[in-house]
Amino acid sequence: MNSITVTLPDGSQKEFESGVTVLEVANSVNKRLADSAIVAKVDGQLRDL
Repeated sequence: MNSITVTLPDGSQKEFESGVTVLEVANSVNKRLADSAIVAKVDGQLRDL
């Protein structure tokens, strides 16, 4: 399966398998972030969680 690279606000990058959800990415960064976030920016566009 292909992978995607996610760039975080601090400039660090994480790699995930293609098909990962925004919520799964948020959970991998910080559980509290995943619990409190309501949107994410994906390829420059806002997406609901």
